Amino acid sequence: MNTEFVLYARYQKPYVHLEDICEEYFNLCAKKAKQAAASQQLPVPVVRMSDSRKAPYMVRLKDLAEYLDNRHQMYSDTWEMIKGTRSVE
Repeated sequence: MNTEFVLYARYQKPYVHLEDICEEYFNLCAKKAKQAAASQQLPVPVVRMSDSRKAPYMVRLKDLAEYLDNRHQMYSDTWEMIKGTRSVE
């Protein structure tokens, strides 16, 4: 199943508020997520749709999907090597 498609189905928009996803995907409370976003320390790019400091941080679902897929692949590869189902390349 396509991760990006599933995220679009869930949120029904291409960009979501950081606060809506920070706990589930980054294990950060909203306050810590905003601090990380301000210094670009999150694993995905965040943007503000205006120049106002009060504008919410937004995350593009395509970027989130790529991040999730990459994490899954990395841990799947490690798991397969430990279990011996894949040879080291």
